[in-house]
Amino acid sequence: MKGAVVLVAAAVLVGGCSSTVEGRAVVADEAVGLFDPCNGISDSALRYVGVNPATEERGILGVQIPRFEICSWNGTGISLSVWSTDYSLDEVEANTNNADVRTASVHGGPAIKFGQRDDATGQICSVAWAASQGALIVRIVPDFGEAPIDPCGLASMITDKLFQELPR
Repeated sequence: MKGAVVLVAAAVLVGGCSSTVEGRAVVADEAVGLFDPCNGISDSALRYVGVNPATEERGILGVQIPRFEICSWNGTGISLSVWSTDYSLDEVEANTNNADVRTASVHGGPAIKFGQRDDATGQICSVAWAASQGALIVRIVPDFGEAPIDPCGLASMITDKLFQELPR
C-alpha cells in the first residue's frame, strides 16, 4: 500500500509523466549536477532523524524521475523522502498538484509547506526551499494505521536536523 501511495505522490508532485516505460532505471541526463540525497546524506544523520539507512530507495519505486534526484528511507511510522530538483521554489509552489501551500522558513530563509491534492488522508506533507541548483524538498508520508502524527511538523523538524547535510 505504501508503495502505491508513494508512486501516486511522485506522479502528483512531478505533475506530468503519464506513459509507461519498460527497462531498467538509469540516471536521467536532466539530473546531472543535482545534489544526490542518497550519497549526500550520511547514515548517522538518517539514524538521527529516525529512519533506517538500509531501507534506502532511489527514485520512486526504483524509477528515476527526470529533473529530480530522489531518495527515500523508512522509519517507525514514516517514510522520509528528500527530493533534489532544478525546478525553482516558485515553480514548485506553482505546481497545481500541491494543496494547502503555506509560507514557511528553513533556517531563516523562505520556504513553503504543502500537502498533496489527491491525498484523501491529508497526512502527506512536504517542505521545500531554494537551493543553488533549484529547490530541495523533504517529504513525509506516514505509515497509515500508525499513531497519528503531525506530518508537517515532523517534516520541518527533520529538515532542521538534516540542514547541515544539504546544499545551500
